[in-house]
Amino acid sequence: MAQLTRSPRPAILLLGDSLVAASQAHSGNPDVVMGAVGRSRIADVLAIISRIKSNCLWDKAAGFVVGVGINDAEWREGDDLESRTMYFRSVLDALIRACLDRPLAILTITEPDEAGAHVDRFSRDLIERQNGEIRAIADRAIVFDMDARFRASIAKAGLSVSSGFVDGVHISELGYKHWKPLLQQAIEAVRSR
Repeated sequence: MAQLTRSPRPAILLLGDSLVAASQAHSGNPDVVMGAVGRSRIADVLAIISRIKSNCLWDKAAGFVVGVGINDAEWREGDDLESRTMYFRSVLDALIRACLDRPLAILTITEPDEAGAHVDRFSRDLIERQNGEIRAIADRAIVFDMDARFRASIAKAGLSVSSGFVDGVHISELGYKHWKPLLQQAIEAVRSR
C-alpha cells in the first residue's frame, strides 16, 4: 500500500507469490509497483485488491499483473481436487470482477520441474486444472501463458528445464533470465490496454 500511495502517477501492480516477488520486474519501471509476497494464494491477491479499494487508492491503480496458483495447489489443503478447482474458479471470477475497470493480466502457473526439494508438496493434477481455469477466462482478462512461454524460452536457449529452477519450484538465477522478460511482456500487455 505504501508504495502505491507514494507513486506519483497510477501504477501497474505486480501481485502474486514468490516467483513474482523475486523477479524484481518493477526495477527500472517507475510505473510498476511490486506488491507480490511469497506464499500468496489467489484469495490473498483478492484481499489486496479489496484493501486498495477500501483505502481509496483505486485511482492509483493503472492495472494488475497477477501470478498465483502454485500455493493453492499444495497437498496439505486436501485431495478433493474437484472442490479445490471450484474454489479456485470462484476466487478467480471474483478477482476478475474486482478489477473489471482496470486491465488485468493473469499468468498461468509455472509448473514445477520433475524433481526437486519442494516438488512433492504440490498436486500436478490440480495445477493443470487451475491452469485450465486461467486459460478459460481469456475473454475476460489478459491470459499470459507463462508456463508454456517459460519452457519454450528455456528450450530455445538449448537448456534443460531443470536449469530454470533452484528446487524444482522456485526459479533459479538462470531461469529468471528467461522468466523476467516474459513478465515484462505481461506488464506491457497491461500498459497497452
